[in-house]
Amino acid sequence: MSLSARRNPGSTRPRSGFSCFLPHSELSRLNRHAGSPVLVSAAMLEVLQLSSLYQDLTDGAFDPFVHEALRLCGYSRSFEKLAAGTAASPVQPSQPLAVRQPFTLHAAMRSVTLPAGSSLDLGGIVKSWAVKRLAGWFRTKRQAAFGLINAGGDLTAWGLPEAKPWRIGIENPWDSRADIGHICFTNGASATSSTLGRQWQTKLGRMHHLIDPATLLPSSSDIVQCTTAGSDPVACEIWAKTLCILGSEAGLALLARRAAPVEALLFGRDKRIIFYGSPSSVHTTWRNVQIDHIA
Repeated sequence: MSLSARRNPGSTRPRSGFSCFLPHSELSRLNRHAGSPVLVSAAMLEVLQLSSLYQDLTDGAFDPFVHEALRLCGYSRSFEKLAAGTAASPVQPSQPLAVRQPFTLHAAMRSVTLPAGSSLDLGGIVKSWAVKRLAGWFRTKRQAAFGLINAGGDLTAWGLPEAKPWRIGIENPWDSRADIGHICFTNGASATSSTLGRQWQTKLGRMHHLIDPATLLPSSSDIVQCTTAGSDPVACEIWAKTLCILGSEAGLALLARRAAPVEALLFGRDKRIIFYGSPSSVHTTWRNVQIDHIA
């Protein structure tokens, strides 16, 4: 079965409770009470536990505490509204943004304490988490023998025979109307992250949403898009973002050091395509892709 996994910023939205743009959402309430313990839902606790895990695994390249940095770059409202007009100009903070400390979780009490003065943006993880949970529900509660769930490029699929696997288009980062190749698997997950898709215009030029925690500015690495494949949609999403932020050299070194269970296709600013993974999967999982280098 063939389909496209093109990213569409307006096609899927995380559950409203995780929005940092809705003042009455659970996340906004948590951010407003940073510095004090807050009781949270089981879903919020699960996402925060995953965020803490991947922040450690990526040595901080994935950082849920980028909300204020995004706001200062002009990302002050939902992307649908942002894309329709001009964002406010980026501003320099009156003082350096505080060094982010880990939040405190009390799982038994479902209590979370954010560091005082901090605020979370969970958009980098909650979509893939929702995909994983929904797939689990269909498979266990509805006994779905096969299926695919695609949330704007974060997807998981299961149940097709090897002779006729899922065939998922990989968006061409330089021509969003076309695919640049395909991922094929019977059971698995994939995610794509890009600095080219979710951009907005400011008086100082175009900005994008992938914040480098080292600079608290949009990433300027040598990678403009990364597509990953593996068994877990959350891992795929986090590592796709991490590779875009860190770039090919530092990102792939970290990926190898962590022995992360994903393969990756990296698209460089120079339009070179780098593959990381098993060479045997180049023509089985990753098809019709003109790879320039195998890492």
